[in-house]
Amino acid sequence: MADDNVYPRDWPNQRLLILVPGWTLMVISTMFVVWRVVYGLMQSRRFLLCDYLLIIATALNITAACTSQIVVNAGLGRHIMDPSVLPGLMQYSYYLWISQIVNLIALSFLKWSICAWLLVLNFSKLYQVIVWISILMVTVFNFLAPVLTLFGCSPLEANWNYGFSPRKCWAKGTLELSYTQGISNIITDVVYMAAPLIYLSRVQLSKKTQLGIRIVFLLSIPATICSIFKTVELKAITKTQDPTWDAINLQIWSSAEASIGILIASLPPLRKAFDSLFRHILPSTLQSSHLKTPQYGYGHSTHGDIRMNTFQNSKAYHSRIPGESILDNDGDSDRAILEEEEGKGPGIMKTTQVTVLEEAEASSSKVSEVSHKRSHDWPEPNTIGRDHHAL
Repeated sequence: MADDNVYPRDWPNQRLLILVPGWTLMVISTMFVVWRVVYGLMQSRRFLLCDYLLIIATALNITAACTSQIVVNAGLGRHIMDPSVLPGLMQYSYYLWISQIVNLIALSFLKWSICAWLLVLNFSKLYQVIVWISILMVTVFNFLAPVLTLFGCSPLEANWNYGFSPRKCWAKGTLELSYTQGISNIITDVVYMAAPLIYLSRVQLSKKTQLGIRIVFLLSIPATICSIFKTVELKAITKTQDPTWDAINLQIWSSAEASIGILIASLPPLRKAFDSLFRHILPSTLQSSHLKTPQYGYGHSTHGDIRMNTFQNSKAYHSRIPGESILDNDGDSDRAILEEEEGKGPGIMKTTQVTVLEEAEASSSKVSEVSHKRSHDWPEPNTIGRDHHAL
């Protein structure tokens, strides 16, 4: 009975609420990164800067999950008045400080990886400027400012031991700084999602390719939602008298933001792998009907054709690696997300037909040329002239 009074059995513990989603998302995101790396090696794809940055972000995310486990064991998810929390309170504070630093650095490397990939796509000069501005925002607001704040007190122990004396701080974290960091995350997420869609809507791509691109970029919405909820939770933790309990939601959204972001950043180079997987899953009848579809490009006819290089002239088409196109195949690089639909050439075709008419009485020849440009969604043209054949 005395033991029950010292350690009441009705104290709530939300450890599973924190650990289950955190570890689950971390494992799934890590699996996708491993898949991306293995698939790239199998396709003999040269690794780019974005690949290495993403691998570093994944390693840091795994480290953050391990430190979060220690933080939960030390008290996170329980009320601070719980008698079982007090013995591990110093350990809780120390590993929470480490977890915050690792999580912030992991998010920064993730953002830099996304930016490096978008720069490789090389859409336009304006878009490159926007990406470089976002890199500056991530570096200042999501890396330098918060990390320096977490190291803003001396001696070093004073950064996690708030009872340490003497304690001198030259940089203190504020709610305004935390909000700035959160808003910066949200803005960059929206830019990474919306800007490519706006640009690609102005170029000539098939419906299938457009749909695939939209799906990949719109998948960043869950990461943006995590950033919003994490920013909202910042206010609760700054004014709490029960930090081990009120920080539950903040910890959940922080770990989810990093893991979901890594998962989504791993998807673009796997587009062809997903296409192959779907072909095996789809019923054979659908596959047969797909194979029977005439494999003509835009504006193809049974006559000769001349390609009009519309999309080929855009910066998104050309690679920064000499002799390589971003549309070659998914085995070459991440830029192959813009690959056209199979059997369809880029741009609009121009079909030219020449008809020679002879007049016996005049013993002369007249040559007339009929040319027209056809788009894949235009109706068939009508018969031109009395003596001309339909194109």
